[in-house]
Amino acid sequence: MRCSISIILGLGLLVALVFVLRAVAAPPPGPAAPATESPHKSYVCVPSLIWRHPELCPQYGPGTTAYRLLSIRLPDPLPELPVLPLTRSKEDEELLPHTYAHVITLPLNIYRHPMEAAMGLPPVRTMLSGDWWVSVDGMVEYEGQQWYQINEGEFVPAGTLAFANPSRFQGVYLTGQPQYPFAWVNRWVQPSLTPQGALNESVTLSRYQLVTIFAEERRGDEIWYLIGPDQWVEQENVSRVDVDPPPPEVGPGEKWIEVDLFEQTLAAYEGERMVYATLISSGRTSTATPTGLYRLWAKLWEGKMSNPDVEDGDPAWYFIEDVPWTMYFHGGYSLHAAFWHDAFGFLRSHGCVNLAPRDAEWLFRWSDPYIPEDVKVLYIDEGMPNTWVWVHFSSPFEPSPTPSPNP
Repeated sequence: MRCSISIILGLGLLVALVFVLRAVAAPPPGPAAPATESPHKSYVCVPSLIWRHPELCPQYGPGTTAYRLLSIRLPDPLPELPVLPLTRSKEDEELLPHTYAHVITLPLNIYRHPMEAAMGLPPVRTMLSGDWWVSVDGMVEYEGQQWYQINEGEFVPAGTLAFANPSRFQGVYLTGQPQYPFAWVNRWVQPSLTPQGALNESVTLSRYQLVTIFAEERRGDEIWYLIGPDQWVEQENVSRVDVDPPPPEVGPGEKWIEVDLFEQTLAAYEGERMVYATLISSGRTSTATPTGLYRLWAKLWEGKMSNPDVEDGDPAWYFIEDVPWTMYFHGGYSLHAAFWHDAFGFLRSHGCVNLAPRDAEWLFRWSDPYIPEDVKVLYIDEGMPNTWVWVHFSSPFEPSPTPSPNP
């Protein structure tokens, strides 16, 4: 009996000791731990539930994107990007003031910094549609991806641009008055031995080849030009230049530019003497360059051009950055360099007179008035030296027109 009682008392003391030890080892009581959400919800986040009880579906509720964007903390200032200059040949540097590229992916988001794109922040602007050309300042690499800088604080992924391949064509500077009409071959062609005769297979004429016209013959509704022994070419294969007298409004020795819309040629004169000639691309039939006699009203070393009739989002929209050597002669119509095509001698533009880069620069520097390098835009006032621009359509199949007065 005494043995049983001793065993019972011993077990009781042992249990009490265990509870005391646990109490000593346990941490002091603290606030209750928050209840954890059950991994299996008893509801589905349908639209009606989201709107009635947004607290039940915070990841789907209204304003989620705004809250997420506000929660992003960017470093201020943003980390500086080492912008690498693009590699340009000496010829390219002399040809154009910038490296240009065509936007081949639309719509295109433009970001202040590649980091903002990586973090899902909104772009600074978006190119929506149409035809976009930009000047490229340099290249950066961020997290293994290449980006191009197109303006200060504007970056786009490298794969969204295709670099321009500007024309190397240039017209001719004339040291004396031409004695014969001359022309550029506007397509690869073989001349004929006689007008409408067999081909002269020993001769091939290349595009942009300069030829002299010694004679012409009409055969029905065709005109054929003799450009060498046994070498006759049809009129449509060349763009012809003739020496023309100045319009009556042009004073002795004044500078003037003749734009022939039929031939797609241009000639620059000082008084009666032709000093330069080249090919152009004027407005297409639907956006024809207006004929008339004009004077320059502004000169810009470079400027932006866009379609004034529509906005971005319309398929007809276009925007071209930093168009160099621009001379406005009638409202928004101008003579300027075109780095985006090599179709000189054919209709191509939205109404302006497109010139190959070398031709545009030569005419810009030659024309009056002079514009200093540090002056971005020169508006031409009355009394300043100026240059006339005579735009006309001189089809050889129709009577020659007379110059139109300045509207």
